[in-house]
Amino acid sequence: MRRRLAAAIIAAAALAAAHPLRAEQASPRDLWPQALASARDGDYADAAKKTSDLLTAGHAYGVKTYPVYATAAAGLARESAKATPELSAWAAKAAHDLDPASPSVAFSEADRAAAHGEWGKALPLVAQGFARVFGNYRARTLGHADLLLVVALAIALTTVVFAIALFFRYGRSAAHDFRELLGTRVHGGSVTVLAFAMLFLPLFLWLGPMWLIFYWLAIFFGYAAPAERVVAIVLLLLVALVPIVVDADATGIAGIDSPVMQAAIASNEQSYQPEAMRRLQELLAIVPDNATLHLLLGNLQSFDGMEEQAAQHYRRAIELRKNYAGAHVNLGNLHFLTNEFPAAITEYEQAQADDPKLAIAYYNASVADGETYKFDQQARMLEKARGADPGVIDRLTRNPPPQKIVMYHPPLDEAWAITRELSQRKELASLFGNYAQFAPAASALNPVTLGALASLLLAVVLWLAHRRGGYANACIKCGRTFCHRCKSARESSTYCTQCIHIYLKRDGVSLDTKRKKLEEVTEHHSGMQTRNRVFATFLPGSAQMLEGRTASGAAGMFVFALLVATAIFIGRLAPAIGPVADVAHLIVRIGAVALAVVLWLTMSLPVYRRRVTG
Repeated sequence: MRRRLAAAIIAAAALAAAHPLRAEQASPRDLWPQALASARDGDYADAAKKTSDLLTAGHAYGVKTYPVYATAAAGLARESAKATPELSAWAAKAAHDLDPASPSVAFSEADRAAAHGEWGKALPLVAQGFARVFGNYRARTLGHADLLLVVALAIALTTVVFAIALFFRYGRSAAHDFRELLGTRVHGGSVTVLAFAMLFLPLFLWLGPMWLIFYWLAIFFGYAAPAERVVAIVLLLLVALVPIVVDADATGIAGIDSPVMQAAIASNEQSYQPEAMRRLQELLAIVPDNATLHLLLGNLQSFDGMEEQAAQHYRRAIELRKNYAGAHVNLGNLHFLTNEFPAAITEYEQAQADDPKLAIAYYNASVADGETYKFDQQARMLEKARGADPGVIDRLTRNPPPQKIVMYHPPLDEAWAITRELSQRKELASLFGNYAQFAPAASALNPVTLGALASLLLAVVLWLAHRRGGYANACIKCGRTFCHRCKSARESSTYCTQCIHIYLKRDGVSLDTKRKKLEEVTEHHSGMQTRNRVFATFLPGSAQMLEGRTASGAAGMFVFALLVATAIFIGRLAPAIGPVADVAHLIVRIGAVALAVVLWLTMSLPVYRRRVTG
């Protein structure tokens, strides 16, 4: 009897040692100010101890990273590098320990290294920071948003340049058709003036330059070559989508910092975000009937060692959603961490009944069974967990969490859905971060989208209405315009009548006429070459559009605009790579400018080398 009692006492002591009460741990919000105060006082040993205590408390509470504290420490390391090197060294180490995968910490360290002239150290840190961006949900989302903004700008600029290229290529031909059209109603020299004015009709109607671009794309559509028509259709559709995409993009930029998303990201990444908990509490005071919000608040309170409050919110989540398996799992975790294993197993079993596909419910139950020496039951639960989600369980068995059990985190897609739902509630409009709302139907009712679609429709209608009668054309030699009324349809459609006799038929034409025509042809081609060189100087790809090589020209123009926009706006849009990342911004800017120069050399230099042909 005494041996059994002794064994029971030893087992109880072992369990108590394996799972110390989390209440004995200090709150992270108390430890970091203490560590910072000790460091500022010059007691770096105590500061290091407090930082170690903070990390230990985080392991006990399920916290992996402290991004807010890490960013603050990285900033302190940068600011104090010259005045107090010891403080800077402590802060740099603390920043790395608090969030080893933070992109902002890596970028801040790169800035500090560059300030000391250590570029060999700064460049790898910048590369490391960019690699970390892809592993950080918020940074990745904002980076994607920034990319969409510069792409939208590049599309807009490419469309403008393409419309201008069509004007130079087909403006004279369109003016010829306008003269023929107006000549039946108006007589005298005013016909030419009116025909030219028709090319700029939106400006005379007091409309803006945007409508002039759409107008040109519509009226020149019928004159354009097939490849140009395809590019025009693609660009008009893209321009129509740009305002909608930018609106959705802006909603995402604002929504990523909403209380719900901030809490959901902190929960999923197991990062300590005290501000997220405060903002979520404010939101729950207005929206007390959302089960997911209660579970998220319980998770954040659990990270802060507030077990009783967390349990209350988990129970409230279960009341609001009867079969909420995730809430049962997290409530069972609280029992597990206080060595109440039978109660924990009961909650895990309820979670299994509510959601048989929730693998962590079986996994946590297997861990609890192991703690109570029910090894056969533990093996069965682990096998069921593998059956529910083998990938997750394999990762957990290879790298078990510090707390042994796994917390349930609501999916980020669910958090986005809640954010969109709450943005439509008027009582939340005054609460910061809840105003991000995207309505596709309302977003589509903007002048750019409607104008682009109207331009595309008008272009197709005009093309179908006039393609049988034909369009005016310009002579490829001298540039003179002509239509089916000016010359026989049986003659060449690419030469005017004079050029046909001089260059094709070579019949009896006086030398004086030939000389004048040659001068006209030379002047025409010289003017085109000068025009193309001017455009190529400032806008690589535009000269190719003017020459009729539309696909390569549009692609080159788009890439050039994208690179220039990146160089100009890096660091000026959403803070995807942190509030301070001067070296990273500089490297991106230099890289974008270098690629833009290479593209300019590739596309513009051949234009300069071309000779005038007559």
